[in-house]
Amino acid sequence: MRQRRILAFGTVALTLAFSVPARAVDVITLISNTTYKNPAVIGGGVRGDIQSENAKEVSVKVGNSTVAVPVDQIASIQYTGQSANIALGETRENAGALADAAELYKKAAAESADKPFVHQTALFHQANAMAELALADPSKAGEAISLLEAFVKNYSSGRHIVSALDSLARLQLNKGDYAGVEKTVAEMEKSPQNADRAAVIRAKIFAKKGDHAKAIAALDTLIKNSPDGSQRQRESRLAKAESLAAMKDYAKAEAEVSDVIKALPAEDYQGQSAAYNTLGDCLRAAGKPKDALKAFLHTDILYSKDKEQHPRALAQIAQLWRLLKQDVRADEVAQRLKQEYPSSPYNASTK
Repeated sequence: MRQRRILAFGTVALTLAFSVPARAVDVITLISNTTYKNPAVIGGGVRGDIQSENAKEVSVKVGNSTVAVPVDQIASIQYTGQSANIALGETRENAGALADAAELYKKAAAESADKPFVHQTALFHQANAMAELALADPSKAGEAISLLEAFVKNYSSGRHIVSALDSLARLQLNKGDYAGVEKTVAEMEKSPQNADRAAVIRAKIFAKKGDHAKAIAALDTLIKNSPDGSQRQRESRLAKAESLAAMKDYAKAEAEVSDVIKALPAEDYQGQSAAYNTLGDCLRAAGKPKDALKAFLHTDILYSKDKEQHPRALAQIAQLWRLLKQDVRADEVAQRLKQEYPSSPYNASTK
């Protein structure tokens, strides 16, 4: 009888032990091709209590140890007790509903005023979603730039500062605000992790001003010094292709872009859309409208999720159909562009 009581007590104890919920922790998910090696990494991530964050690393307490996870190896972080609106915002952003996403991130920031890391993350995602929206709708540029400038000022040493400065520079460059982008690039150059991106943007400024030889020289240095297959190398090669095409060296421009496309994963919609649009630009400049049309159609059919590159592709498709004497098709695409991106400046180029 005593043995049965002990067994029964043990069963109850085990049941109670397993019914107690596990203590909530912060979850850091690493990038798929991470180079970060640490015993704390389990299942592609690190679970623990985040102690601090800065532009270089996130400090996490895992058990009795504290580990430092490099920011450039982090894909995302799910914080303990973070607002549900962050996940909802990510869902809407992934669906291309950037205005909805920005509003959800704004709500998340308000709900997380007492959680500094969550609050900062929500503010960054709000500003970044607005920046992506502004690239397709310039009427939103002023608001997006204001949000990014405020974020950069308030969180200059936070983990999102590299991406925030990058988004700000892209908007300023797109707007033709060379004084503003020069100031942003100078700020980027202060941190080693931003140096390569700053150099890419400086080269693009040379190209925007028509100094393509100077742009190519700067980009060649970047390509040589960047790891093979890295984002910086890819961006540098695409920028170089644009300058090569502007200098009428079409064969080299096409080869440069084709190599980038081959090296990119098919699911990398941002990389692929930018590459195919660049290829389309090069082919059109080379007097190959049918081949250029195929390149832009790749972006439209496969990578329409990219709200920066997709309206540009639609405008080019409409122009090329008109060039090929297919006005009905051109009108159909122009109408799509107007419906999907009513405030896009590309609408004016399809008539």
